[in-house]
Amino acid sequence: MPKNSSVLMCALAGVMLCLPLVSMSMSMSASPALAPARGDQQAKARLPITAAKKNSAFRGVMTLAIDLTDTRRRIVTINQRIPVQRAGGMTLLYPQWETGSHAPSISAHRLAGLVVKADGRTLPWRRDPAQVHAFRVVVPAGAQALDLSFQYLAPLSRDPSATIIDGFVGLYWNRVLMYPSGWKAGGLPVQASIKLPAGMTPATALSGAADSDLIRFEPVTLDRLIDSPVFSARHVVTREIAGGARPVRAHWLAADADVVKNVDRFDARMQAVQRETEAIFGVPPFKRYDYLIALDDRLPGPGGIEHADSGEVVLPANLLSEPAESMSLIDVIPHELIHAWNGLWRVPADMVVSTPNEPFTGTLLWVYEGQTEFWSRVVAARSGLRTVEQTLGALALDAAVVQHRAGRQWKSLADSANDPLIQNGTVNWRDWQRREDYYIEGVLFWLDIDARLRQCSHGARGLDDFATRFFSAADQKPGERQRPYSEADVVATLDRVCPGPWAGTLRGKLDTHDDDGVLDGLAAHGWRLVFRDTPTAYFRLYEASDGVLDLTWSVGMTVTKDGRVKASTWNGPAFRAGIVPGTRLKAVNDEPYSAERLTAAIAVAGQRGLRLDILVDGKQETVTVDASQGLRYPALERIEGTRDSLSTLLAPRAPSTPRAR
Repeated sequence: MPKNSSVLMCALAGVMLCLPLVSMSMSMSASPALAPARGDQQAKARLPITAAKKNSAFRGVMTLAIDLTDTRRRIVTINQRIPVQRAGGMTLLYPQWETGSHAPSISAHRLAGLVVKADGRTLPWRRDPAQVHAFRVVVPAGAQALDLSFQYLAPLSRDPSATIIDGFVGLYWNRVLMYPSGWKAGGLPVQASIKLPAGMTPATALSGAADSDLIRFEPVTLDRLIDSPVFSARHVVTREIAGGARPVRAHWLAADADVVKNVDRFDARMQAVQRETEAIFGVPPFKRYDYLIALDDRLPGPGGIEHADSGEVVLPANLLSEPAESMSLIDVIPHELIHAWNGLWRVPADMVVSTPNEPFTGTLLWVYEGQTEFWSRVVAARSGLRTVEQTLGALALDAAVVQHRAGRQWKSLADSANDPLIQNGTVNWRDWQRREDYYIEGVLFWLDIDARLRQCSHGARGLDDFATRFFSAADQKPGERQRPYSEADVVATLDRVCPGPWAGTLRGKLDTHDDDGVLDGLAAHGWRLVFRDTPTAYFRLYEASDGVLDLTWSVGMTVTKDGRVKASTWNGPAFRAGIVPGTRLKAVNDEPYSAERLTAAIAVAGQRGLRLDILVDGKQETVTVDASQGLRYPALERIEGTRDSLSTLLAPRAPSTPRAR
């Protein structure tokens, strides 16, 4: 896209500055107003300071200048000006919470070198010890503006989370700014600019003008800025997606030109995704939407991040040349688009906050993420991103994982909605600890609700009818960016689709501690989960994309290509033999380890057991693993004598020809 475009549309650059910032200590001159609090003062200092409390309008416009050119050292330089509203004590906030991660995922440890000035005079500041994203300063009388300078120290390329890499530079605004407490983010105007490295093409939902490598954006409110990342790449191809009710574009980004030279091959499928999504959810809540699709194996991912007007997607570099290899990942494309309706427009009431430093909870993530994941499977099939056969393979895998989630014995699906707030880092025993299971279990959860709606209405209505009623923005008011909802609203809408005991049904599914009923939706749609000794074609694609040999239902472990155990099923055969994640498999029945040898040995092990030489904690030993179940891979099969409503659910709904705009 030309840099001098008056509107720079959002495109996903592979290198996202989306990691937390660094805390630092600085010497400060003594100041009575910044002296350590004691007694009652200390108690007052612990009071919340992050919530917006004022109704008065903010006077002036904050300016923010970001220099992204130091890509070798990954140092981002920030200069910011904040108009002074009054003299005296002032708190500057560095963002902490973000909707996309559903958690306080922005650490302050990458913010460095903070200097605050007023009229050229350096002011002392003090970090609040109880709220380390808050910085207190005293504004002198007569000051017109505070000038802030600091750096964001992005991860270096050797860091697995690094998002500034050769050929990509990207920017998440909530890592590179501060703002004054006391105002809603929607009431703080910001005029931002960025300086890019030479040769990079930028894209964003923000309107702006480019002068060489400097881009100046039109003023927007802080909340809109934070929700509008800017990405740039060495090679960007933009394709118009025809057929939707509102303008939609796909921006394909890569470090190498060959990676994006055949993006036109995806046009028809992208158009079908848009049509099928609108057929489900109704009138879009956005004026325009931009897919930001980065094709690079060096970026954190595969995965995506949702925004109100755009969706970030990271997929393998060979997506366009070898699309089958990304088949198990492809529904991230509809997933992020669906979030424009489910999560960004209709948003759970307990996730609605006025600033990015106010805590929120995620009690309705089983709707926000769970139903989005369900619809991403459906849209992938309806649009042709995946065949129906491949989708059945995906649902078989979903069902097998959900049915064998040992952690349900102690941790309900409702409690899993707290995971973004209670889990950080690696989870070694995923099936026992459970981690954000509202995604995968959400698929089976809402498949069951769809079946119940069909049964209740004698086949006349299903979850499509719920989605259109609940998520459509047909009655959206001017300037209305969010419409909150509660669990009671979900129940009421289900009841309007077809009356029933929905409140009890939902709570029963959310609070259960056993496996009873988790696959009821499959059965009601005419299908059941089975295990066979040969994998489905989809299962093999899934294994390849995950880089493992998946023997979860055979001996209870997954193994990487080099023989490292990636996961060990809680209380499964490998677990009982003492095999833990990180274990190295050295030999299979006294023969050097290979994936083929391990698979063949399980197939014939019978009651003899499987003898493995392993290396764990630096010690080599021999263990025997129960392999009496043989090779087992999940698949779906029809239940004879029942109606196949699952195939009906997965069938295209939208007209196949694009609508005129």
